[in-house]
Amino acid sequence: MALSKIMVVIDPTTEQQPAFERGLDSARMTSASLHLYLCVSAENRDADPAAARLEYQPLLDALSARAEAGGVTTVTELEQAVDWRREAVSAAARCGASMVFKGSFDHSSVDRQKRQTADWTLLRTAPCPVLLVKNFHDWQHRRVLAAINPETTDEAHIRLNNQITGVAQSFSSAYGSEAHFVAAYHDLNHAPDRAGLARQCGVPEDRIHLEHGQAADAIRDTAASLDVDLIIVGTVGRDGIKGQVVGNTSERLLDQTHSDMLVLN
Repeated sequence: MALSKIMVVIDPTTEQQPAFERGLDSARMTSASLHLYLCVSAENRDADPAAARLEYQPLLDALSARAEAGGVTTVTELEQAVDWRREAVSAAARCGASMVFKGSFDHSSVDRQKRQTADWTLLRTAPCPVLLVKNFHDWQHRRVLAAINPETTDEAHIRLNNQITGVAQSFSSAYGSEAHFVAAYHDLNHAPDRAGLARQCGVPEDRIHLEHGQAADAIRDTAASLDVDLIIVGTVGRDGIKGQVVGNTSERLLDQTHSDMLVLN
């Protein structure tokens, strides 16, 4: 998957911008441009946009200057909205982003259930893949873990498996990382073919990790044992109950790991 434009969601409430740091590194490595997006939450639609611009445009300008100094083409966008989460999704579609980078922090299960977080909204409704970035750290371990489903016979899920495999290989190549793959299975008498999966994924057999049980547990435990920098998961169908379950699985993983997470849709 080629990255041509990375939309970075800038957080106006904090000095640290982990999503920007990751986006800047990625843009340098892939020659992608950056779209720096900041939306200020407003209590009502009559809030003064000039005041927001006066307060927050300098932050966008400073980040843009850093990126431009490193040879990265950058556009900034500042707006104000009652529901900034929905506006971020619209902005991603409007600017033609090939991927959205957003900072993320751990939530308790109670917090996730009580309200729809920005992560929740982006995972379910963004028009492109979303990379959720934890507190900024270098990808020092150089390991990417991609979750695949070898048990599926559904065409959409087979295509998603192929997409996940391709993206894992692309990220590994761009960052000089090892690609690992994890697959959960349920039937102890019919474990997936490790050698066959290794050939499909283009990696040695010792980078295929087969775990009996639930997918979320398999991904979490394997990511911890390998100390991976990035987890790649995929979703097919995000509406209704199915979409809620998919999002909950991704968010639960995000809250139980220190790794960044890329969600493909």
